[in-house]
Formats: sequence, C-alpha cells, structure tokens
Amino acid sequence: MRTNIKLTLLSPLSHFGDQRMGTMQAARTQKYEYNGEYIDIPVYSGNAFRGELRRLIMQDYLNHIDIADEGVSANLYYLLFTGGALTSGSRYNEVGKKREMRKMCPPLSLFGSAIGDQIPEGKLKVAIFIPVCKETAKYTGEENNISFYDMLQDTFYTRRDDLKSKDFNINEIEDEKGKKKENPTQMKYEMQCLSAGTELSGDIIIENDNEVEKACLKAGLEKLKEYGYIGGKSSIGHGKINLDYNIDVDTKIYYDYLEENKDTMREWIRKAESIL
Repeated sequence: MRTNIKLTLLSPLSHFGDQRMGTMQAARTQKYEYNGEYIDIPVYSGNAFRGELRRLIMQDYLNHIDIADEGVSANLYYLLFTGGALTSGSRYNEVGKKREMRKMCPPLSLFGSAIGDQIPEGKLKVAIFIPVCKETAKYTGEENNISFYDMLQDTFYTRRDDLKSKDFNINEIEDEKGKKKENPTQMKYEMQCLSAGTELSGDIIIENDNEVEKACLKAGLEKLKEYGYIGGKSSIGHGKINLDYNIDVDTKIYYDYLEENKDTMREWIRKAESIL
C-alpha cells in the first residue's frame, strides 16, 4: 500500500539540522537537483515523522490492551517507543517468532524494533517530506510558482531575566573574590522556520500489508491529526498542522482485532518485558 501524506503548516515549523551557528538554528535541509545544480531545500525528515507517529500509535495500543495505566519497564518502553536495543544471546526466541510478534503487536510489525539479538524490520517506509514549491515540482508532481526561499522565515525569541524584574527573596551569589555576580541578562536566539501556509508532501508505504496493519496506520494518522503538531517548539505554538491522507480501510478493523486478542497480547507483552 502506498499513500501520499500532505502536511499543511498552520504555524511556523521548527525542524533543525545538526549544525548550529552561534544562537542561530538553521532549518534541516537536503540537496535536490534544480535547473542543473544541487541546492539545499528545507525538509521535514521521514525519521521525525515516523517517530511522532510511532509514539502516538504505541500509546494508543497500550491504552487499548489495558497496560498503559499499569506502566511498563524502561526496556519495554525502549522496545516499543524508540526501536529497542540489541542484546547478546538469542533471548528473542523465547518470546516467539517474528510472525508472532507481528500478530501480537501490529505497531511493531509496522515500525520494527531490536528484540534480543535480532532486528525484525518494520513494514512501514516513510519518505522525506519536501515543500511543494517551484524547485521541487519534479519530485512532488505538483506545480507551484512560489520558491521555497519565500517560505523560509527567521524567527527571534528572547529568554528574559525575570530575577531582576520581580521582588523575590533571592540570595546573592558571590564569585571567588567575594564580589557579587551579576545575574544573567536576557538572551536572544534565532530560528529558521518554514512559514505557515507551506505544504509538505511525502509518501508512506506498507510492504506486504494486511487489513489490520493498514487500519493500524490509519488509526495512528488520525491520532496525529487530532494531536495536530510536529517538529520542535510546539510548547510555544510552532508546528501546528493540518494532515491530509487517503487510506481506504476502516479503523474499526484494527480496534476490533485488539479487543478480540487483548488478553493474549497482554501476556505476550509481559513475557517480552520479563526477558528484555
């Protein structure tokens, strides 16, 4: 199954690369060919989207099999939510075959994870999301006369020093020479963001899918649409989105499957937890 995902930004998107220039955080970019040369175009990484989706789907899964309120161990959390960690030995065989894992936990079938000394590969492939603009027309299949340069904006924030502006009983801090230290002053920092109104496009593929896995993915996309944020700085309003997709399956298939197999799934999860 292949479906196109369209993300429409309703507020600026903060999604940064690995390089930082002083107090400036630049947008994450990838090189794409345009008019005979390779240029850096801002993107939203498939890894970031996959991570957002994984966390929402896994939490929903644990809620529906009545484990979320009981809590899970750190190792089980890493297995389900972050992809796990390889360990020596063949303890995974005590849990069961890969086929059983896919049956007992459809989200793990989609995303994969390291279990014991094996890494069952997930069926879900997520593309890099690129802006729909004139430079990416041959990659998105959509014409747009607007350049991505016009979609970029520099956003400034400051961290204010409230200590100097409020009447608190704060002990003065002295340096080694006994002189009173100045309290920190406010700091300005800058972020390069994609502006509200930008559309990002990318494909999602499930290899060798079944109806339960398709319904699981759709349920996760519904959760992400309801959550409504991607990227960083969502606590101050960045990354608000509208999400469009088309998957022709009823999520009831997935939730009915969880309800019918809930007890068996709980046993499998707790057994996996005990040997991680």
